[in-house]
Amino acid sequence: MKRNLFNFKRMRGVALCFAAVALFAALVPAAPVAAAGISANPTYGNFDTTFSIQANGFQRNEIVDTWVGIPNLSAVNTGTLRANDAGSVAWTFKPKVSQGGGEYIAVAKGRVSGQVSVKFNVVAPPQEPKPNPNPTAKPVTIAPVSERTVQFSGKDYQAGELVNTWYQAPNGAVTGYRNFTADAWGNLAFNFTMEPNQMYGGWQLVGRGTRSGQTNYITFSFFGTVSDVRANNPITKPAPYYDFWQGSFKPGEQVSVWLGLPNGANQALGIVTATSGGNVYYRVNILPGWQNGGYIVVAYGWNSHVTKWQRFSYFDGHVERLYP
Repeated sequence: MKRNLFNFKRMRGVALCFAAVALFAALVPAAPVAAAGISANPTYGNFDTTFSIQANGFQRNEIVDTWVGIPNLSAVNTGTLRANDAGSVAWTFKPKVSQGGGEYIAVAKGRVSGQVSVKFNVVAPPQEPKPNPNPTAKPVTIAPVSERTVQFSGKDYQAGELVNTWYQAPNGAVTGYRNFTADAWGNLAFNFTMEPNQMYGGWQLVGRGTRSGQTNYITFSFFGTVSDVRANNPITKPAPYYDFWQGSFKPGEQVSVWLGLPNGANQALGIVTATSGGNVYYRVNILPGWQNGGYIVVAYGWNSHVTKWQRFSYFDGHVERLYP
């Protein structure tokens, strides 16, 4: 009986000990989770200083756009980086004398996580002002349209469905864009041109099918010109077509165009107007389900009575002109 009482007291003591440990653990605050942040080292320097910048808090392997805002309120693209396994990116920046002294801002924006920034200062040595023999303002250089244009590329829409599009700026603002129609193969491609004064950083252009709900997007960087374009579901098999070109018609005359199929049947394509040089152009868009084999495109001029034709073959998405 005494032995059982002793065991009971010992077990009760162990239980009280565990309870005390649990209470102590509840009272001790948990270790803080590392928050997103960015730092510059050093925070002061001059034009001979290389500033080391490190940012964290991003997702593993996330794409991160980086840039540095300079005192004249413009920005310098410092690259598109990919976060490491710890969610960090690092880069360096050395200011140029032409960028001036003052407050600089290093920015890192994860395309999923968001944006962090840090300020640092560059001390410019005092200089005597130099007289300007030509006081006219220096024109601002604007990149040509071709360098500010990006192409959207997406597939797996329904044939001919309406696609709503919108774009998201680096600050998260979303703006509706135009509606487009997917082609017969479910592909959608269109050009999108940035204005010279639009915000620098990472952009996203999105297209969502109104029937299928299929949502595709591209991301890109803009720092005066477009770079680092990436598509989540790009077109891999463009819609096949054949371009018919022929001449010797009367300028401005009506020309009927039709198509001969591999099985011997004919299909009217349309009526076009010959150019001032007597030429006729017609694009034959090949639809899903068309037969493999040889095709012939024929054009007949209403006034000249000229008949011209060209042959092509179509096999499993591949189009080839046939001679003669």
